[in-house]
Amino acid sequence: MFSTISSSVKILCVLLCLAVQPALALDVKIKGIDNSEVEDNVSVMVSSLGVPKSSSNMDEFKQRMLEKAQKAAQVYGFYHLQADIQPPKGKDLTKTWNMHITLGPVTKIRRLSLKVTGEGEKEVGLQTLLSETQLKEGSPLRHPDYQQLKNQLQSLALSLGYFDFSFERASIEVYQSLKAADVTVHVSSGKRYRFGELQFGRDTRAQYLAEELVPFKVGEPYQAGKLGLFNQRLKLTQYFRNVIVRPLVDKSQNYRVPVQVLLTHKPRDNFDVGVGVSSDEGPRLNGKWRRPWVNSKGHSVGAEVFVSAPEQYASFDYRIPIDDPVNNYASFRVGYQAQNNNDTQSDKLSVSASRQWVLEQSDWKRLAFIKYEQEQFTQGFEPQQTTRLVIPGATLSRFRTKGGIDVYWGDRQSITTELASDSLLSDINLVRITAQSKWLRSIDQHRFLFGAKLGAISTNDFGQVPSSLRYFAGGDRSVRGFAYQTLAPSEVDENGEARLIGGQFLAVANFEYSYPFMQSWRGAAFVDIGNASDKFAQDLATGVGLGAIWVSPFGPIRLYVARGNSDFESNWRIHFSMGPAL
Repeated sequence: MFSTISSSVKILCVLLCLAVQPALALDVKIKGIDNSEVEDNVSVMVSSLGVPKSSSNMDEFKQRMLEKAQKAAQVYGFYHLQADIQPPKGKDLTKTWNMHITLGPVTKIRRLSLKVTGEGEKEVGLQTLLSETQLKEGSPLRHPDYQQLKNQLQSLALSLGYFDFSFERASIEVYQSLKAADVTVHVSSGKRYRFGELQFGRDTRAQYLAEELVPFKVGEPYQAGKLGLFNQRLKLTQYFRNVIVRPLVDKSQNYRVPVQVLLTHKPRDNFDVGVGVSSDEGPRLNGKWRRPWVNSKGHSVGAEVFVSAPEQYASFDYRIPIDDPVNNYASFRVGYQAQNNNDTQSDKLSVSASRQWVLEQSDWKRLAFIKYEQEQFTQGFEPQQTTRLVIPGATLSRFRTKGGIDVYWGDRQSITTELASDSLLSDINLVRITAQSKWLRSIDQHRFLFGAKLGAISTNDFGQVPSSLRYFAGGDRSVRGFAYQTLAPSEVDENGEARLIGGQFLAVANFEYSYPFMQSWRGAAFVDIGNASDKFAQDLATGVGLGAIWVSPFGPIRLYVARGNSDFESNWRIHFSMGPAL
């Protein structure tokens, strides 16, 4: 008795396993359709039937294939499809089936009725969707266009605050004998809701700051995009670990939607440590500390340290938000910088106050500043000296990117003007203007990087201009083929030894083209031209070469072989760097 039950259980298990095995897709070769969309849809629908288990009831199976093909073609307006179906020869039904299809005439839209009622009747976006839809009287009926219009109308209406949106009537009536269809999409938008009060719960500390970042006012017409902007601004403050901004539609009263703001604070102190290496600087270490909350008004304090062989600096800053801590704030900074590179030895102490702001509907950041700098330096054969400057100035800048860790589109521009006068606590008169621009654009897999940097100094005593303000060229991000900051005017002593003194003018241009040659690798070719000089664009040096870029998990790593040519030298040089192109 026991063995009989065991055998039955085994047989039942085998049958269950066979039952749950996926059916083989039907291999069908379709002919006679010259519309790729229709052909692909028919192929998918028919193949989903699976291979029949036996050749019995073959007529019934062919009928099912025909019905599947007809439903697939009707999606694109073909309601008169006929098919000649040929099963594979022999008993192996897994082999290729042949379907020769005649689509017949396409059904066209005879009458089209599109309408929005309610407050949304005059909404430009909704009316634009109706006017730009692919559904037109006299055009072929396409069910995807009909469904797309419905989805777009609903999505846009909800994003604009028409939360009582509904379809009064949405239908397609097909008259097969007439080869015609009537399409109706009637929408009731209802009333447009407006922004209600912000709800922060008990987080009063964050409430003060967040209210400065709100891009809408209570009672203003609802827009989902403004909630997204509010969410983004809160994240950019660096004050919060998590940010959720959401409308509480179910708690609306008098057509006003309260907005809930849920914020998770970052730790009291935040630390960031980075390491890198390049042929310009060698190994480098960067450390940052920031305390985002000093008080309830959103003041923050931070410090930064950078160490490499040619340069070291440390700074401490205190930031006060004015309108918002991301784009509109005042900052006070104290810093120290040391440089020992080529023929430059410099120690600089600086104290500055600045104000940054961004106008609405603009990508451009504006920075106004005044700083005091005291720099003790030795440049070339010049004796050690100290220059003190009080420098008011301004910077206009913009930075945009797309592509995350491997940027494929973006640009960076900036122009900075610095002034000093011996009648205003400075040792010399000075005007310094520096402008730079980089553009990265892609066409399919082809990437093009263009860059230029220009600079000029006007002064009554260039010998007292600090080393940190003079211009030098050459290196990984300047003219490749030359060592870091080795392109500049020089002077020669009585023994014939030359030392760099830096230039009053800077002119550098770069062009690079890259293309992938295998996964995560791009080949590159480049041309650089430029110099720092006593006269603008004088004695220009050139660098040409090839490179390889590895898109690592930590960011792009670049290796170039460059040939540099100038009036004074011609040589080969290898350049290595990490980080994005912009």
